[in-house]
Amino acid sequence: MLGNDKVKDLKPLMGSEDFAFYQEAIPGYFYLIGMQDESSPKLGAIHTPQFTINEDVLPYGAALQASLATTHLLKAELKPPSTESNIHDEL
Repeated sequence: MLGNDKVKDLKPLMGSEDFAFYQEAIPGYFYLIGMQDESSPKLGAIHTPQFTINEDVLPYGAALQASLATTHLLKAELKPPSTESNIHDEL
């Protein structure tokens, strides 16, 4: 959808994210959408007062999310997840 030239593999990040626990129970995707426009000033880092959002990327993010959801729904078997798997109780 975006083109292979627009997709980059990232090195593992040392961050704090609980999303993997949700994916033990429900299939999902985790991806980042780059916002840096090479012709614009560098965007501020997240969680800082200088952080800004490049709103030009929002339609791409929405289209990617819709595409992933549609693909998943078309491929999914319509059955509930197994309760016998190792799922965290807090979910």
